[in-house]
Amino acid sequence: MNRLFPILFCALFTGSILSAQDYYYGPKVGFNVSHIFFSGDDTETLQEMSGMKISTHIGGFVEIVFNDYFSVQPELLYTVKGARFRDGADEDYKSAFVYKYITLPVMAKYYIKERISLEGGPYVSYLLSAKNVEINGLFSSNVGSEAAAIDLKGDMNTIDAGVALGVGYMTKSGFYFSTRYEFGVLNTAKKQDEISAKMSNGNIMLTAGFGLNY
Repeated sequence: MNRLFPILFCALFTGSILSAQDYYYGPKVGFNVSHIFFSGDDTETLQEMSGMKISTHIGGFVEIVFNDYFSVQPELLYTVKGARFRDGADEDYKSAFVYKYITLPVMAKYYIKERISLEGGPYVSYLLSAKNVEINGLFSSNVGSEAAAIDLKGDMNTIDAGVALGVGYMTKSGFYFSTRYEFGVLNTAKKQDEISAKMSNGNIMLTAGFGLNY
C-alpha cells in the first residue's frame, strides 16, 4: 500500500502535464520579511521582544497552464526565515533566530486578468539549520560568527508546513513578480518540559523571476 501512493502521485502529475495546454519554468529570487508567532502560556513577553527579520530566498518554479484562467505552479526554494529579538533588560544585546529551509510550495493560480493571478496553496519545508545569532557592533544576524551563534537545530522540528496566499504578475517578455504571505501551521519547536510556548513561522515574500519557454 505504501508503494501505491508514489505511483498514484506520479500518474496524476504526469496526467496533469499531458493535459496542460502549455508550461514554462525558470529561476526566482527575492526577499523575506519573516517573524515568529508564539502561542501558549506566558508568551506575551516573547511576542513583544520579537520583531521582523529581513532575509532572502532563491530557487526555481514550473508553471503548468491548463487554460486561460487556471494553472498550477510547484516550486523548489532555499529560504531563510526567523525573527529578531531585543532584551528589555539590556538594550545593547540583540539576537536573531536564523532558520534555513528547503521549501516545496505548490500554488494554484487563478488569472483574474490576462497576466494578473491570485495564488494559493500549501508548502512543506525541511530544516537545514537553526541558530540563535548574536547581533552587536561586530556581528550580523545573517553572517554572524560561529563563536556568537548557538545551534538550535536539536530543539527544532525538522518539518514545517503551512499555507501561502498571494498575487502575481507576468509580463509579455516572461518576467514574473509576486508578493506572498506564508503562514506556518505546525509548531517549529520540539516539545520540552521547561518550554510551554508553541512557535510557528510567518513570512512575507517579495519575488522576481523569469519564465523560459513562455
